[in-house]
Amino acid sequence: MAAGTLYTYPENWRAFKAQVAAQYSGALLKIASTSPAFTFGHTNRSPAFLSNFPLGKVPAYQGDDGFCLFESNAIAHYLSNDALRGSTPQASAQVLQWVSFADSEIIPPASAWVFPTLGIMQFNKQYRFPEELTMSFMSCNLITGMFQRLDKLRKNAFASVILFGANNDSCITGIWVFRGQDLAFTLSDDWQIDYESYTWRKLDVDSEECKTMVKEYFAWEGEFKHVGKPFNQGKIFK
Repeated sequence: MAAGTLYTYPENWRAFKAQVAAQYSGALLKIASTSPAFTFGHTNRSPAFLSNFPLGKVPAYQGDDGFCLFESNAIAHYLSNDALRGSTPQASAQVLQWVSFADSEIIPPASAWVFPTLGIMQFNKQYRFPEELTMSFMSCNLITGMFQRLDKLRKNAFASVILFGANNDSCITGIWVFRGQDLAFTLSDDWQIDYESYTWRKLDVDSEECKTMVKEYFAWEGEFKHVGKPFNQGKIFK
């Protein structure tokens, strides 16, 4: 019977596959998803973690015997028993068939409906963009979800946030203007769920860099030399 630890971030639906498999098979599975056992964005970048999981991806499984696996389907398969993974080559192939079908035919359209409805999938504060958000519309929903949760900040902030790039190669950057000299997000617990997922830098309002960026971000056009990806779409917070 398999026994080991699953490294992940809280509410990672891909990690649920392994947890469900372990529940049915009786595998002994410990979950490391919060500090000090595991902090996404920190633990998975450490040399010790990368020596076992070179890509730094989660969920990641390490057996008590030292055996390591990443990729959710592989982990779930390993933690399963014959009743789950199939006791014959034919049954095993059928299981793989339906797992692949779900990944390619069910998850994408379901995400297209669920993500816009919810605004954003839940993620840990230290988590810098879930690896499953590879489609442009999913990345754009990160912006929408953040704006929704900051609704009560609208009287004291203005922002132009832009999605750059295309599917599987996108990034989010923006310019925020607040009353005062500091980030306003720390003033309320309700505003802190998203902001730690981004890197913030205070601009020098007198610099040419700031003037150029303000012009480009407010007009949604320009060279955007600091990004290196084409403009995709933008959203205004006001």
